[in-house]
Amino acid sequence: MKNFIYTAFLFLFIAGCKPGIPSDIIQPDKMALVLNDIHIADAYITTIPNLDTSKATAASYYNGIYKRYEIDSALYSKSMIYYAQHPKVLDEIYDKVTKGLTKQKNVLVKADSLANAKIAKALKVKMKADSVKRVDSLKKVTAPQKAKFKADSLKKVLAIKKADSIKKIDSTKKSKALLRKIKRKKRADSIKAAELIKKTIKKK
Repeated sequence: MKNFIYTAFLFLFIAGCKPGIPSDIIQPDKMALVLNDIHIADAYITTIPNLDTSKATAASYYNGIYKRYEIDSALYSKSMIYYAQHPKVLDEIYDKVTKGLTKQKNVLVKADSLANAKIAKALKVKMKADSVKRVDSLKKVTAPQKAKFKADSLKKVLAIKKADSIKKIDSTKKSKALLRKIKRKKRADSIKAAELIKKTIKKK
């Protein structure tokens, strides 16, 4: 019985002395949150085309992240070196980071879908309102306005008919003048022929 107690005590002592994450290293849960924010910042920074601007933006973002989690760049670098030497723990941290980023992405996609649906609905409502306004504006045309439209249309028709009539009259006048000219010419030719015949008879 005493041997069993000593064995159990020794086992607990060894388990208690098992090395964990050092206290001067950012702990895994907190490290996952830090890496999550850093990856989001990096994704945004890659969209900035100007190199100087991207560097300045990166420095500002990283400082903001360090301040949020009450760490500094030296502690972050030291922690990354430690976790790089302990890949199993780093894998566990990145599992959390991946889940966190996926969750945030899904939230953003859903928000974008809702925003797009809201915009589409607003456009549909606006188009419907515009159609109603056009119908209402047509309905609100007063009797005098309708009479004016009708009168204007009638004036246009009459003007076209008058122009056509004038053209016809002009063409008729031209035809008559041409006929008169032909008749005069025929008459003159007939007179000349008659005189020529008389002269011929007298000579004989």
